[in-house]
Amino acid sequence: MIGLKNNLSTRELVANLASREREVFDAIVKGLRTKEIGDKFNIKANTVSTIKKVIFRKLKVSSNIELYKIAQECELV
Repeated sequence: MIGLKNNLSTRELVANLASREREVFDAIVKGLRTKEIGDKFNIKANTVSTIKKVIFRKLKVSSNIELYKIAQECELV
């Protein structure tokens, strides 16, 4: 039961990402690098880094691997 509650709150955190944050989240999970993400969305690499920091803070993670685990939990990959 506890795992389910944590899973739901993780899903809610992901659902509450802004649209650009969600796009960057998805790109990170797919394994794209900062420059590749910037090129894909026509934004600067510094902007991607800033968005990534915001995503990490919102989802309470500190690495891309943790983001990938969240994506797995939420069945996004």
